[in-house]
Amino acid sequence: MKVLSRCLVTSVFVLALTANPLHFAGADSTTQISSENSTLNLLKKKARSGDANSQLHLAIVYRDGLHGEKNIKLAFHWFEQAAQSGDVSAQLRVANMLQKGLGTQTNQKAAYQWFSIAAENGNVDALIAKATMLQYGTGTPANPPMAYELFMQAARKDRSDAQIHVAKMLWDGTGIPQNKSDALRWYEASSKLGNIDAKNTLGTLYLKGDTVPKDTQHGLELIIAAASEGHPAAFQNLGLIYQLGLGLPKNNVYAYLWFAVAANIGHQTAEKFKEGLAISMSPVDVEKAKKLAASCKQKNYKKCISF
Repeated sequence: MKVLSRCLVTSVFVLALTANPLHFAGADSTTQISSENSTLNLLKKKARSGDANSQLHLAIVYRDGLHGEKNIKLAFHWFEQAAQSGDVSAQLRVANMLQKGLGTQTNQKAAYQWFSIAAENGNVDALIAKATMLQYGTGTPANPPMAYELFMQAARKDRSDAQIHVAKMLWDGTGIPQNKSDALRWYEASSKLGNIDAKNTLGTLYLKGDTVPKDTQHGLELIIAAASEGHPAAFQNLGLIYQLGLGLPKNNVYAYLWFAVAANIGHQTAEKFKEGLAISMSPVDVEKAKKLAASCKQKNYKKCISF
């Protein structure tokens, strides 16, 4: 009976977190607030007693400011308590908060340790994060071969973000023997799962005929697909395609447009391409390209390939 009672308390509070309370005409708001406070106090009591599920939910209350209780430091405290109690999702949250300095001081070494624990408990996001830290030596000595092995584990679980890490390491020979054929296979796998970075990279390879038979049309399709989802490098590649006439007629207005879009969303070299191109354009054409770029911005840089 006591076990059933504890389950009911937790279930009631979960419902309170996920559903808006109904307000009927004439309802006593004071009674409602009192009831919510009572439920919250019960959750705090269970969290302090060591119940991992309650600790996790209490952390969410403090993180999201539910019931007026927003406190990022307390959120970290209760995520950490839940993590120490064995909750894998809390372990991942603690690692992320330590990495970013949210609710606590930044501590890359501790973040790596919690990513490792969560990864050992089967969390694939943590596995990829651990691999990334090993690749770049963040919070732990750099170990590219080990990073590759961890990325590969996640890649075999159909994680497109891990697959492209594997592809890039194989392509560059980062800490492992270079193998462009295997890299291409992983780029293809990641692209098929929708990874826009992989689509853009593959597109450039097909345009150049690098390690694959040259296929301008397929290369254009992949780059356009990546640009349609707002990929900065794909926008710059579109600018180069129009500037050089790679599979499409040369068009400086469109070239300037895509350089401008890429620059607007943070691509570092696109601004220089845009400025260099403007020298050979008329003021009328530059203004036309700027208007097209503004239209693209209104669409949040996605789905703005056709005007």
